[in-house]
Amino acid sequence: MNARKVIIGMKRGARFLMVVGLLALTFCFAMFQGGFVSWFIFFTLLPFLLYSLLLAMVPVRISKVEREIVPSKLQRGGKAKVTVRFRNHTLLPAVFLLVRELDLDERVYRIAEGRSGQLFFAGWRRSFEWTYELENLHRGEHTLSALEVTVTDFFGWVRKRRVIEQRNTFLVYPHTVEMNYTSLQVHYDQGALAARYAIAKDTTLVTGVRDYQAGDRFSWIHWKSFAKNGELRTKEFEDRQSQKLFVCIDRTASDQFEEVVELTASMLHSIVARNGDVAFLSGGESRVFYPAIRTEVQLEQIMQYLAIVRCDTGLPLEQLLRTERELNSAILILVTGSLTNDLKAFLMNGFKYARAVICFVVVAKEQYASYKGASVRFSNSKVIYITKEMFSQAFTEVNKP
Repeated sequence: MNARKVIIGMKRGARFLMVVGLLALTFCFAMFQGGFVSWFIFFTLLPFLLYSLLLAMVPVRISKVEREIVPSKLQRGGKAKVTVRFRNHTLLPAVFLLVRELDLDERVYRIAEGRSGQLFFAGWRRSFEWTYELENLHRGEHTLSALEVTVTDFFGWVRKRRVIEQRNTFLVYPHTVEMNYTSLQVHYDQGALAARYAIAKDTTLVTGVRDYQAGDRFSWIHWKSFAKNGELRTKEFEDRQSQKLFVCIDRTASDQFEEVVELTASMLHSIVARNGDVAFLSGGESRVFYPAIRTEVQLEQIMQYLAIVRCDTGLPLEQLLRTERELNSAILILVTGSLTNDLKAFLMNGFKYARAVICFVVVAKEQYASYKGASVRFSNSKVIYITKEMFSQAFTEVNKP
């Protein structure tokens, strides 16, 4: 970093000496040559040379730098509109002013129309605004860290560069699709229908009230009892045969990992929107577990996690699932990008750990035909090969015999 500053300082010094030398050269030429033409050249260049010398000595002052990123919630593959605003308080009027973002990795960001910077004809103008678009955004946490403002003279002899640290962080969430919701039916390998599991509470049939618990939906509060005694109570609804779902994402590295994240996010959106009783587990270098997702706030927390999750599996997933007691009375929905032999062994004995297991294996569209023919069934587990184009029909695929 110090070596870079030395090189930049040397370049500035060389440019300053060049301007001084050019001023001295034209003056000497006019003095010794004499005549109208030589003095005309000198006085013609003099304003430009003096401006360059003053610009080299005057510091660049930039203030009130801010960015606005819209929309506020972005999804993978989407587009963000970034507006940069700042004020120039440099004492000397700037002829040309160039502003650009620093550290925009072209492998991650693609700027619309290829405009990585904006050139302004500044003059005495103080307020500036630059708008650009980032296309095809990758899922994850993104940071715009700094702006570089460059002020130049008429001919580019002197360049003053100023870096303004301005950090703006934004999340790009996984892309979600609207799913055709339907209750789940799990068929065993014998061909008989094991059970019909509903994943939505029947909120039209109230069976009683109980004390309010953190995470209960606002719409479930029993306002009549609150009006009587001032205590928050929550309605209880009729339970169906089974409502507990346990969604688990496999963080094993695969070519379809991004699609695995998208399918998981879409399922959670669908289930919570239908008042489903669902838990979420993600196991890797760090274990993340949500025993119950009931509110939009809890769902938003998971979406923020899915925005930054990486394929960094540490403990094998099947080993982690064998120790989860919450699975005993739940339907396990497992989303993976690779059906390994160890995972097959877990599915073969799935009845020991969960009421039923539905394993979604995300595959590429061109490989779907070969995988579909190799469908696997176990005692109370079902493996479903699915492509990105089929995500909206995921629940429907479960019910196919």
